[in-house]
Amino acid sequence: MQHNTSIFRIWTLIKTNWFSTALIILLLLAVGRNRLPFHWSDNPTTHPKNSPEKLTENGTAATENKSLFGLIPGTNEPQAAIPAVDEATTIMFLRRFGKTATGEHKKFGTPASVLLAIAYVNSAGGQRETVTKANNYFALRCNGNWDGAMATIDRVCVRQYNTPWESFRDFSITLAGQDWYGEVRQSAGKDWTLWVKALGDKNLSDVPNFEAELSRVIQAYRLFELDTP
Repeated sequence: MQHNTSIFRIWTLIKTNWFSTALIILLLLAVGRNRLPFHWSDNPTTHPKNSPEKLTENGTAATENKSLFGLIPGTNEPQAAIPAVDEATTIMFLRRFGKTATGEHKKFGTPASVLLAIAYVNSAGGQRETVTKANNYFALRCNGNWDGAMATIDRVCVRQYNTPWESFRDFSITLAGQDWYGEVRQSAGKDWTLWVKALGDKNLSDVPNFEAELSRVIQAYRLFELDTP
């Protein structure tokens, strides 16, 4: 009799809470069928869906064709890695000197994208001592024709300027004064890729893979938008 009473109570409980009971049963069946493992991890890179940024070989976040100058980005340009400078510093630098590079282009003819990229690469986004101690964004060294202020950095004499603008202007003058400049300007025209290729072997930098670094930063941050009239 007691056994029957227990069965009756269980049946009454199931009838009263039939929806919850059915839901629990379905859940148990689903878990048992799939047998999906669950892993805890403090490293988000173990879960691809939790990794919003692709890392470059330099360990910095690859920029997805960011437009820094208010123009609408396209979709056909390849993504590129950028030098190992943090994202905030990079964007601040390129925005700060975009107009300066455009002004130099109008006066001397070097594409603004190329000029700005050279300044960025040669100064490591404004972080090298040539900038912090001498306002020299292109790492221009002293030579026989230089009679301005000088600074010694790592036992190397570099030109020293009062303002960043003076550094850009002196580099434009120096570049335009080279014997090969007129030929490059005529043959490359407005094509920044031809400019980068032509300038890559002109000893304008002490940065390894200078030509490749110029191309990377121009593409990654769409600096060629500065060359659009």
